[in-house]
Amino acid sequence: MRMTFAIFGSLIVWATASAVQAQAPAAQPTSPIVLVVGCAERGATPHVWRLSNVGERVVTPQPSISEEEQAAASGRPMGGEMYELVGVADFVAPDLSLQIGDRGDILTNERANTTGALVQGHKVAVKGLYISGTPARINVTSVVQLAPTCP
Repeated sequence: MRMTFAIFGSLIVWATASAVQAQAPAAQPTSPIVLVVGCAERGATPHVWRLSNVGERVVTPQPSISEEEQAAASGRPMGGEMYELVGVADFVAPDLSLQIGDRGDILTNERANTTGALVQGHKVAVKGLYISGTPARINVTSVVQLAPTCP
């Protein structure tokens, strides 16, 4: 009797494992990491930035911008899309970063760890989590400057 239960239990485990393996591959993430190129525009407040004249949005697996991606981004065509940028405090100049949230209360200008890559009117490549909506947004994970001016 025990042998029957052991065999029956083993069959259930095997059948369950087989069913799990047979499931369809995982769906694409609802907020993929994307790479876009456009013109950086500062909004009315330090934490509000937009990226205008954006061309094609490309899904990418890495949150940072590689040297190869930066070189390729320089030649990508501009377009007519616009994105609101979220989480810009680490990518603006230190003085602007300190005006965002409580940063100015806890950090000095020297301690603000920012890249300064997000500059008004510059052509930049931005990577981050794409958030659909109106307006579409990108939660920024990386920014590199491509040119000091933008069309």
